[in-house]
Amino acid sequence: MAIRRVIESDISGEPDAATFTFGVGDQWYEVDLTTEEREKLEVSLKEYMKVGRKASKEPGKKKVVPNTTTEERERIRKWAKDNGHEVAEYGRIRKGIFKAYWDAHGGPPKDDPYDS
Repeated sequence: MAIRRVIESDISGEPDAATFTFGVGDQWYEVDLTTEEREKLEVSLKEYMKVGRKASKEPGKKKVVPNTTTEERERIRKWAKDNGHEVAEYGRIRKGIFKAYWDAHGGPPKDDPYDS
């Protein structure tokens, strides 16, 4: 005995539909469409797809990493410890520690991504 899974269109209720995923703003949607319904949707979006850019499915948050050398990070860690900040020996230095260090030392370098 075989079991057949049938996906029905969310629009017409017709069988043999397939799931179509699309995004608007920050929200992603899935809708089950027949081939004809999907083609109709793609035709209506064609003008926007022609001028749009392809993007990753879900844009991630871009990590901003300060431009520092190993020696600079060692100085910042030492300064932070000497001034009562909790800082790990290795790994990422929190943005608040960079800000406190730069505030005490005349600000970040002009090409730094945290310079705002």
